[in-house]
Amino acid sequence: MKHLLKGAAVAAAVLIAVMIINVFCNMHDIHLDQTATATVSAVCAMLLYRGLTRNEKNKDDRNEK
Repeated sequence: MKHLLKGAAVAAAVLIAVMIINVFCNMHDIHLDQTATATVSAVCAMLLYRGLTRNEKNKDDRNEK
């Protein structure tokens, strides 16, 4: 259940960051490519989630030894 909540938190954080960037760019009349933006957002979310779960996995491995 922890992983589901971490994944949801990471997805929400990335979504909020992308929304802020989109609003800023739209205010300054900069048009972003939707495909590139979506791809970069997904990769960032996966890397953040992997980083969060890797730290947890390392702690679990140390406790088992």
